[in-house]
Amino acid sequence: MGNVLEVRNVSLERNQRVIFDDLSLALREKEHYLILGGSGSGKTLLLKLCAGLISPDRGKVTISGVDLTTASKEELQELRMNTGFVFQDCALISNMAIFDNVALPLRYHRRWSEEKVRTRVDEMMALFGVDRDYDRSIPAQLPLGMRKRAALARALALEPRLLFLDQATDDLGSQGEQEVSRILREYQTRVEAAFLTVMDEAPSFIPEADRVGVLRGGRIVAEGILPEMQSYLKGNPRAADPR
Repeated sequence: MGNVLEVRNVSLERNQRVIFDDLSLALREKEHYLILGGSGSGKTLLLKLCAGLISPDRGKVTISGVDLTTASKEELQELRMNTGFVFQDCALISNMAIFDNVALPLRYHRRWSEEKVRTRVDEMMALFGVDRDYDRSIPAQLPLGMRKRAALARALALEPRLLFLDQATDDLGSQGEQEVSRILREYQTRVEAAFLTVMDEAPSFIPEADRVGVLRGGRIVAEGILPEMQSYLKGNPRAADPR
């Protein structure tokens, strides 16, 4: 099984602080790789690097063999059509109605009729339990958990084969976490997608994953299957400094 994503010897600084120091990792095809890290460890920045939203100071990131730093506009467009991203803060467009937020990638990337777009949006909003009373509301008018559900519906609207999840089940409550995790697991199986998920080191809920890595000191310091990593975390508690 090949790698859909590779991060090779990446270094990144922000405000004279080293965030990543010679960081390397790989995400295999059809794999769910969960990365756990403390507050300030760079989890969100890592996903943005992997998605090509920011560039490393050194090293490179490739998706399906395409170097994101040197990729052409056409290559990046093709990759983004097959990539979904759920941001920790949802990143819904603030002045756009919820329905239009979910429809946005379809309208941008697909030459579909509005009727077909509406059908697809209806399906996604039903799947993630987005309250249709909020269709014409802007994101600020929704509870945080409902914004997260809308962000998930938008991220999966194009049926991407690569999904970046930044604490995607936070703010959903215990039942909601389990429900959304099940939906994502079924989606991954059906589409044969690869997931890269980041979460806090001590999450209240840990989704099923093929591999788990620990991000500390700007690198992946350990990785393995979930039971191994739970033992590792117990024996290696977080330092006061997340770096």
